[in-house]
Amino acid sequence: MFTVVYAKDNITYVIDTEEFAKGGNNLYLLFQGHYYDPRNKFNSIEAGRKCLPTPVIDRAAFHKNAAEKALEKMRHNYDGVPMSGIATAPAGGESSGLGGKLEELFFKTVAEASTESIFKEVYPVVRKKLIDEFGFLPQRHEVVTPNAINKITGVTHEKFDDVLTLVSAAIPVFLAGPAGTGKNVLAQQVAAGLGLNFYFTNAVTQEYKLTGFIDANGHYHETAFYKAFKDGGLFFLDEMDGSIPEVLIILNAAIANGYFDFPTGQVTAHEDFRVIAAGNTYGTGADIEYTGRYQLDAASLDRYALMEIDYSPKIEEAVANGNNELITFIHDFRKAVQKAHIHHLATYRAIERIAKLEGTMDIKTVLNISLLKGLSTDDRNIIANDMEYKSNKYYKALKACI
Repeated sequence: MFTVVYAKDNITYVIDTEEFAKGGNNLYLLFQGHYYDPRNKFNSIEAGRKCLPTPVIDRAAFHKNAAEKALEKMRHNYDGVPMSGIATAPAGGESSGLGGKLEELFFKTVAEASTESIFKEVYPVVRKKLIDEFGFLPQRHEVVTPNAINKITGVTHEKFDDVLTLVSAAIPVFLAGPAGTGKNVLAQQVAAGLGLNFYFTNAVTQEYKLTGFIDANGHYHETAFYKAFKDGGLFFLDEMDGSIPEVLIILNAAIANGYFDFPTGQVTAHEDFRVIAAGNTYGTGADIEYTGRYQLDAASLDRYALMEIDYSPKIEEAVANGNNELITFIHDFRKAVQKAHIHHLATYRAIERIAKLEGTMDIKTVLNISLLKGLSTDDRNIIANDMEYKSNKYYKALKACI
């Protein structure tokens, strides 16, 4: 059985009751229900357990002198009879009957409660510091592949895991959503997660921009599509709904057949060839907001799994440096724009510019530079009248811009 000698700062020193009665003065550390030996670099006295984490060892070493003084005092007061009335805990997880199990449970609960108490005290402070420093809480996102564990840096979109799963299964994906929702970044992060090279092409309006061409000197000019198809990698076709339909037929054939006739000859698709396409429409053609968009035929759409990508609250929090009042204003602004059927975007870029410029110039100027450019006075007035949060400081700045 063990007896508590000293407890402070989530550090608890104990002694073995039987050893103490025989004249022993060996201290042991109790941490989260387990016992460690300070004389042996704080290694566990229980078989199969590792030593303490370094921060805990440092705290334990700091309190060791105080624990030794408490033990010396206890030894001085000890009169040779078995100790009683002192809380004890069983050694090494052993217990003697129901009483021992209850005592073991008690000490484990106390240790865990102490840890939880410290965590509740420290976490809000650390969280605030991180947000003040970086604008968001750092995320750790790891993707396990057969060849490696790939780490993703930066904030990921809520649809990241879904898109990753589809692409990993060699299913082409079409990302549909408003401009500025991070479709390009999402595709790059998926490529990084799968350990693939990333190849990018914007709206293709000429066939050779996809297939490549041989010039007058007989030199073949490769394209991003050719490299991804031949050597493996993720090919990202942005603004697919802005590409001419004839080009999409070429892409469809390559995806369906697994081979393609380039100007240099037939090439078989690499086993790691993957495709993501993106567009601002759902393949239905031009609308009042996105002109110059082609209608995608059923064969093209059937090749892809459709994934709707909207603005991400996590990314907004990151680019706004945790400014909830700014995020509330942007959401309110978007709703008013949509309700009024006004063609105007409030993207991550706009949020980031406002967050960066605020404090360097007045908010009215910041909004004009970052968000309101291109809006007429009438449009601004209509939007402001339809907004809900009129006590918001950014709303007041918007009204001053009218």
